[in-house]
Amino acid sequence: MVKSVTIDSSVIISSLLPNEKRHEEACHIWNKVLSGETPAVMPYSVLVEVVASIRRRTGSELLAVEVQKALEGISSLSFVMLDSRTAVRACRVATKTGLRGMDALVVQVAKEYKSELITFDSEMLQKAASVL
Repeated sequence: MVKSVTIDSSVIISSLLPNEKRHEEACHIWNKVLSGETPAVMPYSVLVEVVASIRRRTGSELLAVEVQKALEGISSLSFVMLDSRTAVRACRVATKTGLRGMDALVVQVAKEYKSELITFDSEMLQKAASVL
């Protein structure tokens, strides 16, 4: 069975914006999800972060909406709802690691679904190591 991944918004954003430093690497990672080769599971907060970032960085409301629709339509990508159980567990992750709130949600999903965490945020990777 193919192991699923939890991809942080940093990677998705880098794959969408050609001027990003790690664009090629991000495209390689993201194309595996798009092709269905690698299933992905992420909290809905990643969707919000990506859409908001695309809007801010490009100035295009239309592009942000298109990105949202595209992400929601990817069959190999599952978004996880934030419920009270997940929130409490993410709080534990944040408390133990010192991660920011949204990062703790991403790490919690990776932990809960036993998926590989992929991010370009080195601080997030370092801190997440103690709980994954």
